[in-house]
Amino acid sequence: MARTSRKSEKIVTQNITPVMKAGLYLRLSDEDNGGKGKDSIHNQLELLLDFAEGIEKTEIVGTYTDNGRTGTDFERPEWERMMEDVRKRKINCVIVKDLSRFGRNYLEAGDYLEKVFPFLGVRFIAVNDHYDSKGEIFKEKDLITEFKNLANDYYSRDISKKIMSAFRTKKEQGQFIGSMAPYGYILKENHFIIDEPAAAVVRRIFLMKMQGASFAEIAKTLNQESIPSPSRYAGERGGKKYKDCSHILWQPQAVSRILYNPTYVGDMVQGRNNRSIYSKEKQGKRKEEAWEIRKDSHPAIIEREVFEKMQKLKEKNSKTWKDRQGGPGYENILEGILVCGHCQHVMRRNKDVRKGKAQYYFYCGSAYNYSRTQCDTSSVIDYKIFDMVLRQIKLQIALAVEAKSLTEQMKRSSRYTLFLKEKKKARRQIKDELGRMIYLKTNIYEDLKQGVLTKEEFLEAKEKYTLRITELEKELYKKEAELGAFEQYISGSNKWMETFLQFQGAEKLTREMAVELLEKVEVFRDKRLHIKFRFRNEYEYLMRQVDTEDREEPCI
Repeated sequence: MARTSRKSEKIVTQNITPVMKAGLYLRLSDEDNGGKGKDSIHNQLELLLDFAEGIEKTEIVGTYTDNGRTGTDFERPEWERMMEDVRKRKINCVIVKDLSRFGRNYLEAGDYLEKVFPFLGVRFIAVNDHYDSKGEIFKEKDLITEFKNLANDYYSRDISKKIMSAFRTKKEQGQFIGSMAPYGYILKENHFIIDEPAAAVVRRIFLMKMQGASFAEIAKTLNQESIPSPSRYAGERGGKKYKDCSHILWQPQAVSRILYNPTYVGDMVQGRNNRSIYSKEKQGKRKEEAWEIRKDSHPAIIEREVFEKMQKLKEKNSKTWKDRQGGPGYENILEGILVCGHCQHVMRRNKDVRKGKAQYYFYCGSAYNYSRTQCDTSSVIDYKIFDMVLRQIKLQIALAVEAKSLTEQMKRSSRYTLFLKEKKKARRQIKDELGRMIYLKTNIYEDLKQGVLTKEEFLEAKEKYTLRITELEKELYKKEAELGAFEQYISGSNKWMETFLQFQGAEKLTREMAVELLEKVEVFRDKRLHIKFRFRNEYEYLMRQVDTEDREEPCI
């Protein structure tokens, strides 16, 4: 049996400096991609490695590189992978070359620095900007950081304006600035070239419509003949965005978009949406008269005379439809939330007008041959669904009111203080044991050097301590999570309770209420509903604490 040195028997009383588990983040934007300047990926990595090696007790867990990615948003693959490792507690420190490599969007970058990282317990270091959120390596400097982020923000806005100017020039020259041509065309050097197989389908759609077929009938015919939908066709031709669209069939909406698109008579149509290159966000649709149209810029698939007849038919049908609508309609409160319980397709809503009286009902699209997965879920009147959902929400609100009352009672008693002490004591015991194990593991190296332990004994002891340290770290993480959740519970802060109480006294289901409270509502063929509320974890934790309070007394 291995002997243990006197050193390894000492009890640790001083604080153990935790190991800093660092993730090195590198980014290079499109305009700099492949460059060999000071911001190249290689130079960034060399700088960060040299810096990290100079910090005591630092372990480099991983390197995360977004090459050719913009800094105006945080939708970057490697950034997201790094944040996933942060949430798994694999890393607790993020190191970047400077704040511009981190991000050029002032608002989002500020959220990470001031909210997300502090909440997750993550230290953030920007080497060249001399910024350390912990204030140990570099002195704290809040205002300078914010102003520099703002400067980066303005820089990106300026680049966005220059790009938009270049785009306007291209559009004036009849060039297409999008990434993908409409169905029926191929994009080559920013110009449209007819894709004959798809163009033949476009001509047939126009012919069927001129012969009196509806959008739904055209879609059904194309599906029955196994003609690939635009999304599926794009995926089959190598479009990365559509690689998972092999299950998508023709929809009436897709037929409608083709029939009313001026592109098919040779007119280049751009600027349908207001969009910021800086933020990458659509800023609303533009009115048709504001579209940027350049006539006869590319080969036509449909004759202009045929297209104009189609537009007149559209105006006539639109007027007929409006005349029979039976007055103004109302909002689909459960849009995107209500799904079929059998095939999981989103339930659509239709309007039925009889004798001037309108009535809405939900139906499953897969039952009407718009999907490969078909089911026989029958239609159901919308207000019946709304009423059932509202009743269940009211029950949840009543439960939240009761939970709040119980929480207030517990806060007024001394019992919660005893519970809190007990939980803190359990955490402290684990931390002390973890510190002792780390100390003992550190000292066995000295025992090996001094000959107190043989190499075999050293390896055996090292494995034992490493295993125990891993177990204790997991236990500590669990205890800290429990303590944090309990403190939040005691403070009365519970997302489920707070959100549901906002709608206390509501007598009508609203869109705001549905979006805030409902994750998904499933309707089955027997008209049964299954409702999945938001904040389920918070609800279950609160109920467990209330139940524990009713049944247990703490032991101190």
